[in-house]
Amino acid sequence: MKYLALITGCVLLTGCATGYQAHTWSGGYKDKELGENNYMVEYYGNGTTSTEMLKTFWNKRASELCPNGYDVVSEDKGKTDGGIFLGGITSIDHPWLKAEIQCK
Repeated sequence: MKYLALITGCVLLTGCATGYQAHTWSGGYKDKELGENNYMVEYYGNGTTSTEMLKTFWNKRASELCPNGYDVVSEDKGKTDGGIFLGGITSIDHPWLKAEIQCK
């Protein structure tokens, strides 16, 4: 039984890292087409996502939507605290970045 708990704990800890992915419970990108060649691109990290990695992932998604380049129309970024989880409350920051882009 204790081995099952140890394995489950390891899987949960390593499975929480945000990689480049569509948005899930552990973070990722969201985008919405606002008009022709105009998008709102959002990327949400978690407690293991650095600001630099967040920007890298956001840029990757923007470049996929606009392969010939893009201009940032407006940008908003910040962090939210981790909130409540099973076993307590966490104050680990979860960074996010949202920006409207216009494809070239």
